[in-house]
Amino acid sequence: MIKEKFIETVNEFKMFKKGDTVLAAVSGGADSVALLNLLASCQEQFKLKLHVAHLNHLLRKNDAELDVRYVQNISQSLGIPAIVEAIDVAEFAKTHKLGIEAAARKVRYGFLERVAERIGANKIAVGHTADDNVETFLMRLLRGSGIKGLCGIPAKRGMIIRPMIRLWRRQIEDYVGSLKLVPRRDYTNYESKYMRSRVRMKLIPQLKLYNLNIKEIILQTILLLTEDKAYLEAKAEKVLNEVILSRGQDELQLKIARLKEAELPIQGHVLRRAIYELKGDLLDFSYSHIQDILAKLDAEEKWELHLPGGAFVLGNRGILTLSRNKPNKIEPVTFCYTLTVPGEIEIKEIGKRLVAEVIGRKELGEDPEIAFLDHDFLAKKLIVRSRSEGDSFSPLGMRGSKKIQDFLIDEKVPEEVRDTIPIVTSGKDIVWVGGMRIDERVKVKKNSRKVVRLTLQ
Repeated sequence: MIKEKFIETVNEFKMFKKGDTVLAAVSGGADSVALLNLLASCQEQFKLKLHVAHLNHLLRKNDAELDVRYVQNISQSLGIPAIVEAIDVAEFAKTHKLGIEAAARKVRYGFLERVAERIGANKIAVGHTADDNVETFLMRLLRGSGIKGLCGIPAKRGMIIRPMIRLWRRQIEDYVGSLKLVPRRDYTNYESKYMRSRVRMKLIPQLKLYNLNIKEIILQTILLLTEDKAYLEAKAEKVLNEVILSRGQDELQLKIARLKEAELPIQGHVLRRAIYELKGDLLDFSYSHIQDILAKLDAEEKWELHLPGGAFVLGNRGILTLSRNKPNKIEPVTFCYTLTVPGEIEIKEIGKRLVAEVIGRKELGEDPEIAFLDHDFLAKKLIVRSRSEGDSFSPLGMRGSKKIQDFLIDEKVPEEVRDTIPIVTSGKDIVWVGGMRIDERVKVKKNSRKVVRLTLQ
């Protein structure tokens, strides 16, 4: 029955396909031993190439050495190659000012990713169970968490797969016993100095006094919250694409006014997605960090926040800048592209796409971020570039010309954003300051026959 449930979870979440190379994280404990044997039992069915990875954290001295030998022996008995490394987690924790649990997690996943890259594995299987999921839910609930945190441990994220996430620990221990195996036991799992241990050994037994099925009820709650989260994240993704001003490798810039138009819960989800896009994870981020950012959005003065992992947030003149690290100086962004009308281009330097279309007058709109230009006043090919010194144009609704620099200052565009605003020219004339204002001379008039619509996405 346990194998059927294992394969059911694999298929439900499309965890791997035939021919995948899977790296199994094996500590030697019951969960990881069950994981390895279950993977081996369906290796032929899915044509998997299996490898084992074991990390010695150098925290348990002689016991850790016995763990290494045990994993090597069980891997050898199954004919699966094993890779073993040792990393001083205590020293890593001290150097990076982390708790032992957080340091161990960071080191462990870093090790698994390195090994996966080295052997060409496209999946990393870890042995989290339904019990781990329930414990994680309670830990996050006690610490304070939003819906994302309360969804517990995802069954699949990136390369990481958790095929046993629907199996209970008692099922796993029975399975390992049926194989006549005696797994290693990590006695630190029973030390009350660790929060997870206290939740497992003290809190859950107390909750069972109120409802014997409390773990099953919590797991069902996690599944319901996960469905709600999927809906909210889909909506947040749409809003994020609308509020993004520019996308860089180490930086994202969002329009605060547009972000605030979204419902408050969606604002939080947008920020989480933006941070995840920037950093690749949300490790150490909590509900309170998102709330700290949201609380600052109405501030008129310039503000900044330091976030976990060295991330940095700056609010200035209506622009929210999220950076991997606090920038030391502003590096100018330069680019130059040719845009055929109709046509489109990718502006890689700012993570934007510019689309040019020829439309009729009936399709005119009022979105300030979309430019509508008189077709007859434009060249067949437009130049899209970063701003240059001395640039000037005649802003729509104004007489005479104005320098781009002065226009951006008057519009309160932060200095760090100005170089990311595309300047569209026809011949020598600037016809659009991207996402902001067109030139008075190319506006659509009553006698305009064709219209060019420029959309910055």
